[in-house]
Amino acid sequence: MSTRPRTPPINPNPTHGTPRRRKHPSTPSKSTQGIKTRLPHRIATPERVREALNEDLALDFEADEWQAHTVYCCLQGYDGMVIAATGLGKSLIFEGTAKLAGPGKAVIVICPLKALERDQVKHAVSKGLVADAVNEDTKKTPELWRRIRMESQLIYISPETALSDTFRREVWSHMSFRKRIAAAFVDEAHVCDEWGTSNFRPLYRQLGDLRTWCGYGTPIWACTASCRTSTFDLLWRVLRYGSRPFWGIDVGADRPNLFFHTRVLQNTDNPVLDALNLLPAHIDDSTPREDIPKCLFYFNSEGACRDAVDTLRKCLPDHLRDCVYPFSSDMSETGKQKCWDRFGEGIIRIVCATDAAGMGCSIPDVKYSVIFGLPSSLSVVIQRWGRAGRDRTTPVSVFFWSLCGLFDQNHGQWLWRSIEYGGERSTAIPKRTTSSELGLILH
Repeated sequence: MSTRPRTPPINPNPTHGTPRRRKHPSTPSKSTQGIKTRLPHRIATPERVREALNEDLALDFEADEWQAHTVYCCLQGYDGMVIAATGLGKSLIFEGTAKLAGPGKAVIVICPLKALERDQVKHAVSKGLVADAVNEDTKKTPELWRRIRMESQLIYISPETALSDTFRREVWSHMSFRKRIAAAFVDEAHVCDEWGTSNFRPLYRQLGDLRTWCGYGTPIWACTASCRTSTFDLLWRVLRYGSRPFWGIDVGADRPNLFFHTRVLQNTDNPVLDALNLLPAHIDDSTPREDIPKCLFYFNSEGACRDAVDTLRKCLPDHLRDCVYPFSSDMSETGKQKCWDRFGEGIIRIVCATDAAGMGCSIPDVKYSVIFGLPSSLSVVIQRWGRAGRDRTTPVSVFFWSLCGLFDQNHGQWLWRSIEYGGERSTAIPKRTTSSELGLILH
């Protein structure tokens, strides 16, 4: 007697029509990996971020649209770069990110100069933020390390300190601190190109190591007022961009409130004599200090700064001689801080400086920014000129250039070397060109 099998026969196609397809889990598109598409309601859009910036930081001005959009993208988690003229408010991006990132969060800002760190901390504290500067001159106490690990919202630090063994041991080694980091910014990022050489400040070329400590999900931003194509390419490699979504903005280096003036240098042995007409026409023992306009005189060497100070002091009456002061990298930190503080207060009226002065620092009422001699690149000119007129008045930016500095002895011709975004450009000028004709060519 036959029995029916207990296991029913296998039917390879029990249903009619198209067989059911297996659903694969959806994956986010590559362009949005690691990006927070939904932020808290209060900062859910750039417009709301702008309102929050104005309210939370108690600004006495309206945050610009580009500032709010940059903070918004940073809070979303984008890597990025900001190119904006000096004085347009790049520091508001650091402060806004630290304020709106949420309670317990911190922002790291890499700064090239100690004077800039002090200035940034001062402005951040005035906006109600907990800010600290850490550099070679800072007293490394247990209380400082505890404050940085647990309380600081903004940490201004040099690359040498950020990558030091001490900072790794006292700060980076604590997972609780690394989880607090909302973003890292490289301020004045162009110095990675100009200063990050093997014999000056080589650690600028190693800032990509920050990703190891901050985590690869933490956004890193570069901020500068001048960025050539070669500088952009260098920053892309150094900061290891490309592995995460990237957002950038070029606001431009134009400062419409600045008046630019170029002149041939007449007194090559003592260049500052060409700028004496910037002083009041009549100066005597009764002339008040405030009659002398605030000036930044830029030279290419420390010696030239001191020669200019000596000359200017000889031209002034006794009671005004202390209103002229040098500022260069070979001065003590105490001397530089004293000079910059008194310049901001209006006690010092003229600062004769190298590039060590004014980078990123906010002195709003500088009337004249004067360059003596040919700088190394056009980006240096932009940086120096842009330190005047931050109060949106109409200051004067003057460039005294020397014919000797423009003459190429090897080829027997005038040579003007400038820097464009695409690299170096050389414009050859006939040897017999007069100084006035040369001025028209360069202008």
